Amino acid sequence: MDQETQDVYKTTISIAEKIDKYMMKNTMENVSVRELLRMDLRDFLVFLTIADRVVAKDEIRYINKSLGYTFDSDTMKSFAMNSRIIRDDFLNDPPASLKYFLDFAKDEMIIHESKYYDIKKLYMLTFQIIGEDFLSCCKHVESQEVNQLTRYRFMLESAIKSHTKSGGVAPHRPDSIPFKLKSKEEKEIGHSDDDTSDIPFVGNVSGGDKTIHDLDDLLEELDSLIGLDSVKQEVRNLINLLKIVELRTKNGLKAPSVTKHFVFTGNPGTGKTTVARLLSEIYCSLGVLSKGHMVEVDRSGMVAGYMGQTAIKVKEVIDKAKGGVLFIDEAYALSNETPGGDFGQEAIDTLVKGMEDNREDMIVIVAGYPDLMDKFVKSNPGLKSRFQKTIHFPDYTAKDLYSIFLRFCKTNDYVLSNEGSVYLMEQLEQYVANADKYFGNARDVRNFLDIAISSQANRLLEENNTDPNALMTLTPADLAHIFDKEH
Repeated sequence: MDQETQDVYKTTISIAEKIDKYMMKNTMENVSVRELLRMDLRDFLVFLTIADRVVAKDEIRYINKSLGYTFDSDTMKSFAMNSRIIRDDFLNDPPASLKYFLDFAKDEMIIHESKYYDIKKLYMLTFQIIGEDFLSCCKHVESQEVNQLTRYRFMLESAIKSHTKSGGVAPHRPDSIPFKLKSKEEKEIGHSDDDTSDIPFVGNVSGGDKTIHDLDDLLEELDSLIGLDSVKQEVRNLINLLKIVELRTKNGLKAPSVTKHFVFTGNPGTGKTTVARLLSEIYCSLGVLSKGHMVEVDRSGMVAGYMGQTAIKVKEVIDKAKGGVLFIDEAYALSNETPGGDFGQEAIDTLVKGMEDNREDMIVIVAGYPDLMDKFVKSNPGLKSRFQKTIHFPDYTAKDLYSIFLRFCKTNDYVLSNEGSVYLMEQLEQYVANADKYFGNARDVRNFLDIAISSQANRLLEENNTDPNALMTLTPADLAHIFDKEH
């Protein structure tokens, strides 16, 4: 969580604790409002996580770190499937902790001790700001997740408006903290070097489960990407070389060696992952790969916390990537000289061997910042000999970012007003001109739309405006919050 989100969360938790003390003193209710609130926030974030039917590692990491859980991909999916969150009527029932906040919203003692004078707004703000922070920390945010955040907020607003003091006591849910953090002693007692049952796969697997696409269709998809002209030409050069190699082989001629493994350099949000996915399918359509799927991991998906487990994790990742592309994001982190550096080196050594053993049916792409990736490749002779081709992904121009924003708008049924269009282009030009090392390119633009949608929702509710055109249109007033937040 960022600092602002942490402050709001801590304030809301402190009020829940005040309510708990009051109830213990004056009522017979056997329920912890603090724990109900934490479970409600957990369910809310899981609700956003499964909106796009993909459980990503950064989503799991956020929930675990912020709320104190120990989910992995399997336990997260199991929890979601066995809970009410996946039911169509999930949004029909307000969070269980809400009733208590509303019951005590006017209690003078609670207000005085919390130093917060509108508890109802604070409660709604807590879910809204944590939801926005959650989405902003995710590498890939889909429109379904943004829409679910908006729907959840509307549900809260409706529940607050319709609340009456005669409502029944919120039921105590029996799943209270099913994934509580283990103590240090429990972790040490439960650990053994040969125990691999609790080493979950942390990464994403995409593609490979559909009919192989036609090469022309894949090239058309490549050309449809905004910007990236130099990258597109590099990919076409690779394809042309592979076609010539195939023709020479058919005619009994010696075939030149073709580089299979690549270094993708560039700042975040420049399309490296997108192009890697396309490349896996293109190589499959050309017969270079047997499956054409892509396995995406970073250091956390390859390096374990104990000696011997890292090699096991890397071998599992390689097994999943056979027949496709293994994409390692921020690969330079493997060679960091940290207390876990030895395990990073173990990962590199295992990776090099896996590349050699599976050289006929696996491609490895490592990605990250240009300078750091250059040091990474040079850090190991085995890496340097295998990664001989580097493709650089330049930052997007203001015009590119504007086009990307419009594409996101179209996907989500939004449009810019004429004034909004002019305003956005002017602001993007300034934004690019003042970009620093944290410039997120297309990733920033995706977050920009999330902020604009949230701002528009606030404005329309204040105006009580439900006109269909208004629901679609983003104005300068909505867009201004993007750059207020950034600067």
